[in-house]
Amino acid sequence: MMPGENQSGAGGIASEATSGTCQNCTVLNQSLDEYVAALLTLKQKIIDTDLLLSEYKEKCDDILYALKHHITCY
Repeated sequence: MMPGENQSGAGGIASEATSGTCQNCTVLNQSLDEYVAALLTLKQKIIDTDLLLSEYKEKCDDILYALKHHITCY
């Protein structure tokens, strides 16, 4: 089952439909909120990883430049 899934019976749905928001809609909204939160967390992790990789690439480029410069000096 996915986060927030609920295996409720269909028996109470008809009576809940007359009282406003049914339980299935409430569960669906809760699941949607959980998915949105998880996606936002994932998005932030992707952004953080991209920044880290950019910094790593810059350091590698600096090291390669220093090595090439060092080799050409000899």
